[in-house]
Amino acid sequence: MKILLKNSNIVDGTGQPSFEGSVVVEREKIAEIIRGAAPIDFDGKVIDCTGLTVAPGFIDAHSHNDWFAARQDPIPFFKPFAEQGIATQVVGNCGFSPFGYEAGTPHQALLGGGLFHTGDARGDFSTYAGWREAAGKKTPLNLAPLQGHGPIRTGICGYENRPLTKDELARRDAILEQSLEQGLFGASFGLMYEPDRYATADELEGAARIVAKYDGVLTVHPRACSAASTSYSPPFGGRPHNLRALDEMIALTRRTGVKMQYSHLIFVGESSWKTVDESLELIDRIRADGYDFAYDLYPMTFGVSVITVVLPTWYLSMPPAKRSRPWARLRLAAEINLTKKLLGFGFDDIQIAWIGEGYEELCGKRISEIAAEWKSSEVDTYIKLVELSQARGRVNMYKYYHDEIVNRLIRHQPSLFMTDAWIEEKGVQNASAYGAYPKFLALSREGQGLSLEKTVRKMSGAVADRFSLKGRGYLKKGYAADITVFNEATVTNIGDEPVRPKGIEYLFINGKKVVSGGLADEAAMAGSGKILQKNSS
Repeated sequence: MKILLKNSNIVDGTGQPSFEGSVVVEREKIAEIIRGAAPIDFDGKVIDCTGLTVAPGFIDAHSHNDWFAARQDPIPFFKPFAEQGIATQVVGNCGFSPFGYEAGTPHQALLGGGLFHTGDARGDFSTYAGWREAAGKKTPLNLAPLQGHGPIRTGICGYENRPLTKDELARRDAILEQSLEQGLFGASFGLMYEPDRYATADELEGAARIVAKYDGVLTVHPRACSAASTSYSPPFGGRPHNLRALDEMIALTRRTGVKMQYSHLIFVGESSWKTVDESLELIDRIRADGYDFAYDLYPMTFGVSVITVVLPTWYLSMPPAKRSRPWARLRLAAEINLTKKLLGFGFDDIQIAWIGEGYEELCGKRISEIAAEWKSSEVDTYIKLVELSQARGRVNMYKYYHDEIVNRLIRHQPSLFMTDAWIEEKGVQNASAYGAYPKFLALSREGQGLSLEKTVRKMSGAVADRFSLKGRGYLKKGYAADITVFNEATVTNIGDEPVRPKGIEYLFINGKKVVSGGLADEAAMAGSGKILQKNSS
């Protein structure tokens, strides 16, 4: 059956001026783009889009929904993303993917780094092909996967803080190459998380060269996102650590020529905000030198992370029994307290999202608030929370940046838009999973971002170009019928609340209408997406 979306304002994903017209959908493809008046006699279903904008289905440049796609019922984890107009997500970021590790590894329980697990999904995910077969039957949205470096290293040696041996490197390379040969779009590092934080420079360079050989994109969660961090020793002093982390990835890009996507360029803590100018200058410089270096951002001023993210490497790599020794506690407390002072970021900026069963009353509270209730120091409270969660707790971290920085990054040419969010089964939800893209649109309408056309481009065509998503990201004849219809006048800036946005009227995924009147059709969403393959539509 054909569908006519008539009398709309068409924003086609190119960044060029919008125009009045209509879009014809036939099965999974866009059959025609009509400029001007709609046909009077149309043999098919007609949806009047007068007063609405028709755009390419939004593409989320940084997601983790690969961890939920193969579950028995993935709909609840994808529904909020569909209701904000997202049709496609780039997954496998921050060094995490649910696939690509040595079969039979004794370290299976460590996969996901405490943030993710595959739940009731069934199948052998040691290879990408195994996960693709399971997820492809169920995924509600289109997914463009990357191979996480973390599961490869975890499968080989767990969270051991040491270089890989020559034999282990060969095994790592074989898994990475196998995944890329099977159609992945690239790979990812999570240098702030275990086990990638233990990888040597040579180890990272070898992986980057493999990604470059396959013309893939390497996305990287950097080693530090703040001026002072526990990722470096000592955790303070010298060049701001977020700039050192950026330097590290710029140098890696220059050595290998890999296409670098710097994940979620953020500036955690007030002391980091003064490094924005130099960060953007560094990025502009390497791009001017001919290297392919870009980054992504969300419009929220906070983000989600694992509770151990602020702990130093020396502490995490210690056996649990030794962590409680007085000298270790004293050193840890001294480092954390000094780092907080230098960073302009404190325990009142860390909100507990989840600790574990039996501790639900802690959800939504700041660590400083819990410390006052427990009549304990903030550091001791924090360490206790890490222990209670078995180092797998989840936190919302504030002061990632402020609105003026967000608006500046939105306008910076190399930036792309993303959510970096997922739906949790328990605890506090991340508002970015519900309304990041409507917020980008609202900022555009309010004059705080880019024009509507350029805003839509950064959440559609530009992402498709960046990750080589063939046949998607644009409203063009013959392209996949991934289409978002929204009301520019009413699309809602939801702030920090995890609630359904307003103004997203329809979403079509591969020609199937999965959102109508802002509400997702769960039956239609079931299996409406595809696992995308590089160089195929």
